[in-house]
Amino acid sequence: MPTPSKTSRDEIVAAARDLIAEFGVEVLTVQAVAERVGVRGPSLYKHFADRSALLREVELTVVADLGSALAAAGRSRDHRTALRAMAIAYRRFARESPGAYSLIFNLQSADAECQAARRHALEPALLRLEALWGDRGLAFTRARILTSFLHGFVSMEAAGAFRMGGNIEEAFFSGIALLLSKD
Repeated sequence: MPTPSKTSRDEIVAAARDLIAEFGVEVLTVQAVAERVGVRGPSLYKHFADRSALLREVELTVVADLGSALAAAGRSRDHRTALRAMAIAYRRFARESPGAYSLIFNLQSADAECQAARRHALEPALLRLEALWGDRGLAFTRARILTSFLHGFVSMEAAGAFRMGGNIEEAFFSGIALLLSKD
């Protein structure tokens, strides 16, 4: 009879996320995760084939968490109000979980499950954009522009790059309003 596992996949993924948040994805090792969950390194291979498989699972959880935050924020009946709330939730997610947030753009696994998870996470915003512009292609283009703005803004904000004065909150909300305008 095999020895029962001393940790679970969920605990391992949570530990990996915590380590990434503290030290960044570049320094994440299977050994560091094993130490964090209180097992020997080889024990993790019962759950994940290698570091890449672990990172892929972390990526799936991060994308799902962001998707949940966007969906929860976008409950308003008004499409622009819902999209504005989603933008605020996106920014909050990036601020509160910068290590996890960085994975969204650093990993981007190409397998079908990860791609489906990304589409699922973005679907609430895409549906709102489509309702505003009446065209899926235009909605997708607007989604790319909005994501570029949000990612750029939160990345610059995290790096302390807004040093020339002015009201950063006003700039954020003005940018969102501009991107959601009909023009």
